[in-house]
Amino acid sequence: MQSDKLLNWAKEYKIDEILQNRETLQNLKSLDLSFKNLNSIPKYVFELSSLEDLNLSHNQLEELPIEILELKILKSLDISWNRITHSLNFLSSNIKINSAWNRK
Repeated sequence: MQSDKLLNWAKEYKIDEILQNRETLQNLKSLDLSFKNLNSIPKYVFELSSLEDLNLSHNQLEELPIEILELKILKSLDISWNRITHSLNFLSSNIKINSAWNRK
């Protein structure tokens, strides 16, 4: 499945349905998990070593775990409209971050 088709498909399904076959997603470059009512990022997202773009916007996240650093080639991270208010200084300056509208 091409990544653009996967993105559209992912918007219609729950997170566990999206990533249940994560072994087949090892070449995935972009993943949209927005509007999934996530309280935390599923651990297996950090196993997607080819991920360049990750959209976690419009969820219920309160923190961004250090495991995000396992995504070595991440270029774009959208965490807008969550509850993350702590510093993101531990992230690489090479990552374009959208953290707008985060509040408790």
